[in-house]
Amino acid sequence: MTVKTEHSLYHIHTRLLLPALLITVLAGVVQPATAQTPAQQDTTPWYQVALVIFKHKNSPMGNETWPTPSSLALSFPKGILSLEPPSETGGDWVAFRAGAPEDEEFKQALRSITLSSNYEIMVKASWNQPALDNEQALPVLIQAGNEFGGYHELEGSITLVVSRYLHFKADLWLSEYIQKVEMIAPWWESSNAISHHLDGSDSLSDTGEELAYQEIDFGAQTYSETVTRYEPVRTVILNESRRMRSGEMHYLDNPMFGVLVKVTPYKPVTEEEGLPDSPLQDASPVSLR
Repeated sequence: MTVKTEHSLYHIHTRLLLPALLITVLAGVVQPATAQTPAQQDTTPWYQVALVIFKHKNSPMGNETWPTPSSLALSFPKGILSLEPPSETGGDWVAFRAGAPEDEEFKQALRSITLSSNYEIMVKASWNQPALDNEQALPVLIQAGNEFGGYHELEGSITLVVSRYLHFKADLWLSEYIQKVEMIAPWWESSNAISHHLDGSDSLSDTGEELAYQEIDFGAQTYSETVTRYEPVRTVILNESRRMRSGEMHYLDNPMFGVLVKVTPYKPVTEEEGLPDSPLQDASPVSLR
């Protein structure tokens, strides 16, 4: 979804005071779910994206007044894709398949956030992908939290763009919903209303026959049904593009939720390198152009 940048109120960058926990851990594409050819493998750098998205439980700005959701232009971008589910059969050269993060610094930060009572983790995700420039980059769908009538508490997209530098784009929004229950009149009450409205009219059908409406009496008992729907009462967005170098940990946030991300060079293991005498950790990382 594309969030219009004019809503600058929400574009809160890391000039905000970072939580003490995160200060301690901050020290820096291709067809979806398809294997690349050997020639492509040799020429295209690959990266592993590891991220966690979490809510601030004790936000000091939780009661602040925000623009109404109806005033925001929120939509998913074209070409958005969902991560493929994890596979136990390998497939290191498959792009955009969910997996476990391998970077130790990120895993340590994730453990710290998980154990903290100040945060509620909404998304933990990691995947491998080739480098894609701005025209080829594919946004990854983010949907998490409680579901309200087809909408999720957290929605948006994450995109990695590779040019001279890495560019990590977060386009996310967190919404609060209220439940509304509506009473729906039974169909025969609507039929009676139509009949009363047309009483005394001279309307004729195309064949000249008078339209007939018969009132239906189902007795004194009242019949009705309820329809439950959900309405957003507050939506907070995080729309930020961050230039970074591979191997750096980055933190993006607003007063309500944040993203911790690390993008590292990745080289899938080949058949020969996968043998016992050639462990994966000995493989040389792919360098950023």
